[in-house]
Amino acid sequence: MALEGYRGLAALLIVVFHLYQCMRFGDPARYPYKGTGWNLGLQQLDGFVDLFFVLSAFLLTLPYARSALRGGRPLAGREFLYRRSVRIVPLYVVAILLVWSARNTSLPGDWRDLLGHLTFFQVYDRRTIFYTIGPAWSLAVEVQFYLLLAILGGGLTWICRRLNTVAARRAVLFGSITTIAMLGLGSRLLAAFVLHRSASDWPFWFGLPAKLDVFAVGMLLAVTVAARADATPLSRNVISSLRLVGLGLLVWGTLTRASDPLPELYFHDWCALGFGLVLAANILGQRKRSRDLMTARPLAWAGLVSYSLYIWHEPVMLWLAGRGWLPTPGTPHAFPLGLLVFVPASLLVAYASYRVIEYPVSRLRRSRDQHGHQRDYYDGT
Repeated sequence: MALEGYRGLAALLIVVFHLYQCMRFGDPARYPYKGTGWNLGLQQLDGFVDLFFVLSAFLLTLPYARSALRGGRPLAGREFLYRRSVRIVPLYVVAILLVWSARNTSLPGDWRDLLGHLTFFQVYDRRTIFYTIGPAWSLAVEVQFYLLLAILGGGLTWICRRLNTVAARRAVLFGSITTIAMLGLGSRLLAAFVLHRSASDWPFWFGLPAKLDVFAVGMLLAVTVAARADATPLSRNVISSLRLVGLGLLVWGTLTRASDPLPELYFHDWCALGFGLVLAANILGQRKRSRDLMTARPLAWAGLVSYSLYIWHEPVMLWLAGRGWLPTPGTPHAFPLGLLVFVPASLLVAYASYRVIEYPVSRLRRSRDQHGHQRDYYDGT
């Protein structure tokens, strides 16, 4: 599936981004390619987290959107949350407990950090948001979005079932999701211009309220795809335009972020919109070249293990660095040489994690499918 390739690409580029951060040196710490175009591009790779959010929102909203537009019954929220829990929680808990235990060798240790991570609320603690496993903040936001979607999806489907026309149902869905997007943008504007929060007040920029507009892009794409279920694919010219505008928004976000004193204010909106348009071009069109590229085996394989890769790569990086197996920051060619060590090691650990934890646990979902329970449109995270 082409979308699996997008997941693989995003995971790999996030790995590259975190190694680039690790390679800062000097006092104050500076990036190795500072002042060059390479630095401009590499520093913006964290925007690929938005691709994860958009993909997740699209894939998980799509069954709700289809049911709502047909006037069907609301999907079972309990089953939806069960499947999401089986997909996310086992690997997450194993990783958090293992890494936390390795860094807290005597009890009680930093129990607040552990409690925050196990309850997915570390994202609202400025001190511990990036503790234990830093990238896990996005998984906490994902889980909170699942809860919101279970409630909102069921409620909107219930409302749409009582409307007589498809046009009215579309209006309810598009209007509701647009309101969610406005709430997300509004929360950041409030933090920036009313509460005057700095860029280092992480909970204001990384919590679910601040990411609602990013998720809303994927939700809007899901409703659009569901509404076009019986429509012909878009023409090649339209698809090319979507892709060109999407890439243009990504470039615009990169170029304007450096001049923004609050980098989280608009950058992730441009990323979400850009990725949303690129995904729309892939999903709504029939351009074989794009599909071949994103379904290439390396990217598809990386997409298969992307969750394990995402959650383990930072501990792997710190473990390698602590043993002197990564080049010393500031030395010639430290970053590219580090990639040659770090990326294969992370992929190896990710594959082992997938085979030992993710794949066996996935049988729980398959066993429920065999007993007639609903299936998500897509079982990716």
